[in-house]
Amino acid sequence: LNEYEKLVTTNLTNELVETFLSWGTDSNVDHRSVPRVSLTTDKRSQIRNVVHSLRVCEQLSQAGAAYQKKLCDLISVTIKAIVTECVADATRNKASDMNGDANTGTKGAAGVASMTLEQFFDCINMLFEQVLSLLWGAFAVNKLCIDEGFILDDAQASRYGSGASSSGGDSERASHTPSATAAALAAAADLSEKSVSELLRLRKEAHSLVSFDGMRHLWDTSLTFTYQLEKFSGRKAYGLRSTLLAQAKSFVERKHESNMSALVAALDSERWVQCNVSAERQAALTRLCSGRAAFSSRKQPGLDAAMTPAPVSTGREKMTDAEVEGVKYKVVWSCLLLLEMVMDDVACAAHFQTLAANVVGKVAELLRLFNTRSTHLVLGAGAIHSAARLKSINAKHLAIVTQCIALVLAILPHVRAALM
Repeated sequence: LNEYEKLVTTNLTNELVETFLSWGTDSNVDHRSVPRVSLTTDKRSQIRNVVHSLRVCEQLSQAGAAYQKKLCDLISVTIKAIVTECVADATRNKASDMNGDANTGTKGAAGVASMTLEQFFDCINMLFEQVLSLLWGAFAVNKLCIDEGFILDDAQASRYGSGASSSGGDSERASHTPSATAAALAAAADLSEKSVSELLRLRKEAHSLVSFDGMRHLWDTSLTFTYQLEKFSGRKAYGLRSTLLAQAKSFVERKHESNMSALVAALDSERWVQCNVSAERQAALTRLCSGRAAFSSRKQPGLDAAMTPAPVSTGREKMTDAEVEGVKYKVVWSCLLLLEMVMDDVACAAHFQTLAANVVGKVAELLRLFNTRSTHLVLGAGAIHSAARLKSINAKHLAIVTQCIALVLAILPHVRAALM
């Protein structure tokens, strides 16, 4: 008889767990919407009967533990399967690009780190969708248990009653009692947060090298997932938020190092002659002066941009000046490069607002570098011995560097306002 009872309770537990885990698997369900408990009368009655039978057999606690374990196992298997498949696809693509050399494939952590940014986006988009669908179902299950007064704990259920046998007052008290379904939801959310955080940490080095648009996309996608995770779990995902912040900070640091190197290279090769200001660069200056610099989306200048300066004056064609608030300035290429770097930093500060104070320091370092190097190269005649190899420093060079400094001073109030 004991064996028969054990078999029956095992079957009932499995039935209840499978019912809970299948919640939200319908492809028509929008997992971004607020989970709603919408069950047919027969389905709701079936769940009540199963819970009542488990309560009579004093197996509610076991059912709650089994549900939590299977939910966490399902999330772990889902994440592992998606990441493994994406790494395998990336490895196959890389092998085909290298003329079928299958030995170039990597697995595990190295495979995740070696994926391109586009491949990683495909991976996390699929992963986020599947994980959120499971959490959506767990949230709906917990809401059902609260509405029905189900407590998957034998000790508490014996005090408050369960399901159809509970009174209205008991059901109200049970809704404020921590339940196994709430614990399962919290455990699943915690596991999801840790898994995604670890996945992002594996690509910390790769993400510090991406473009601003790539980092912005990663930040927005991950934050959207974080908001959904927090909505389901009812608590802040501090671990995931700190991982995202660390990656954004690493990106800003690496970007600043690249900018400093590029600016030094541009200044050392600067011949201190006027260059043409393109319509695109003038439009960027206009956006900055009108308070819309944060809405621009430009490619980062970096070293490549430093090596491809704007056209310089040959003395025959008329060059276009930079204009700020109706005042025109003749500028050199390194000055334009500085302005582009500053505007990129303004865009970073606007998007990664928690790093705004950090970015202010980076902008100050760029301006200080430009001031000290230009002073050394022109006033100190360092350009004669630099990569530019000027024969002498004359009045034209002094005039053009004065114009550049005046332009920087003119945009400083707008930069300050954008960073506040």
